[in-house]
Amino acid sequence: MNSNANMERLHALLLQIPPGKVTTYKAIAHAMGTKGYRFVGQLLNKNPHPEQFPCYKVVNADGRLGGFALGDTEKIRRLKADGIEVKQGKIVGFKERFFEF
Repeated sequence: MNSNANMERLHALLLQIPPGKVTTYKAIAHAMGTKGYRFVGQLLNKNPHPEQFPCYKVVNADGRLGGFALGDTEKIRRLKADGIEVKQGKIVGFKERFFEF
């Protein structure tokens, strides 16, 4: 799959995440048919439209925030605006908030 096709697939997956839910790099990689969790992170970092494609909803498999091109403070602000609480760098109630594709 070429880079544009990967980005389009990633965008389609991001749009499936319901309000108040998060998913993981691993879950997205699995849904894309790859084990490349870091590859997913690299694609997310290149997301030119974070308002349209909510990459801030992607976190580590243990509920930690992971990265965000606009910084942790902005990621937390966006998650809170979506009704997701963050404490000490982790999603509160991660298992209940987790969205599996």
